[in-house]
Amino acid sequence: MPDKPVIGVTVAHCSEELDTFPRYFYVEMVKEVGGIPVILPPVATCDEAKNILEITDGLLLSGGGDLSPIYLGEVPLRGIGKSIPERDLGELLLTKLALERDMPVLGICRGIQVLAVAAGGRIYQDIVSQRRDSIEHKQLVSRQHVWHELEIFESKLLQIVANKYIKVNSLHHQAVSVVPSGFKYNALAPDGIIEGIEKDGASFCIGVQWHPEVLQSEMHAKKLFKAFIDTCHKK
Repeated sequence: MPDKPVIGVTVAHCSEELDTFPRYFYVEMVKEVGGIPVILPPVATCDEAKNILEITDGLLLSGGGDLSPIYLGEVPLRGIGKSIPERDLGELLLTKLALERDMPVLGICRGIQVLAVAAGGRIYQDIVSQRRDSIEHKQLVSRQHVWHELEIFESKLLQIVANKYIKVNSLHHQAVSVVPSGFKYNALAPDGIIEGIEKDGASFCIGVQWHPEVLQSEMHAKKLFKAFIDTCHKK
């Protein structure tokens, strides 16, 4: 095995997703903090997922489109966006297996939602229609800029970023609504929307709703990635 940890990165593969959810920033951030990023192909079976995880030290669940209501066990509600079911299936298979193995997992934006659903939690299909008291979570500036502040509670995340209040970007309209058993929320937006979750007792299992991979101006972003990579190296 290489000296640096190998990080499996789930990413968009369809052209319509690639324009909106670029791979570049995840790859560059992983490299910057000492990991070897490997773009993962979609998997369709448990055996394929096992083979993938055998050659990786950590799993990074990246941003992307909406989770299909089929995998939520729900009827589609007004406001849900386009889904890529092949990607949903593959990421859920990889995440469930990674959780069983206590493999380090970092979920970003869509990734926190995949993590929550894979572990038995639930998400809002559309914040605007399901939480009418919510703030605007789809920012109207480029993703490299922050959009709102959030509060971080006592958790591994707080230990990592060492700041109870941080500013983040926001590019989502789905969010965790029910935290899975064995997890806790570790960050909230001003409107109470869950911005972070983590698994109790795990080596590293954190999901965040924002996009730290592009926030070069914010120290907390690099700290989060560095903590993830360091854990993967120890594993």
